Parts: sequence; structure tokens; C-alpha cells
Amino acid sequence: MAMYFNLYTLAKTLKRRELQKKNRHHQMMFDLMRMRRADAARIRENEKSMNPKRPEGKDQEWTDKVSKVRNRLTGKKRDAKDRWNRMAGTGDAGARSR
Repeated sequence: MAMYFNLYTLAKTLKRRELQKKNRHHQMMFDLMRMRRADAARIRENEKSMNPKRPEGKDQEWTDKVSKVRNRLTGKKRDAKDRWNRMAGTGDAGARSR
């Protein structure tokens, strides 16, 4: 009976050590990923502070083709009020000649 008890406790001890080894490995992986996330966040913050966003809007440079609107009745070109409204003044479908 004593021999059986010793084998049982030995098996239990080995099983516990294997579990501890697995838990140690998982904890190391978790710590590594946490440090990587912290480094990535720190790098992102540094990039934001080094390169602030430029204000968009009136500073856009348009090409002549984009910034001109042609009146289809007279054929004269004029400056567009806004970039995406180049088909202004064309009663029908704009560039589609139907």
C-alpha cells in the first residue's frame, strides 16, 4: 500500500510540475505580447507628435482640368465653385451626351 501511495504522489507531483511549466510558458507569452502592444502604442504616439496632421481644405491644389467648368451652351469655361461640382450648368446628365 505504501508503494502505491508513493507512486500516486509521484504522478501527482509530475502532473503539477507539467502544469506549472505550461502556465509559466503562457505567462511569458502574455507578457511578451503586452510589451509589444505597449511599444506599438508608444511608437504611434511618437509618430503623432512628430507629424501633426496638416489642415485640409483650402490648401488643396487642383489641376486646371479639375478646377474648370465648361458651359455647354456657350462653350466658355469658368472656375468651379467646388472640386466635385464640375458638371454645374449642364441641365442634363453632365458629361454624358445623350
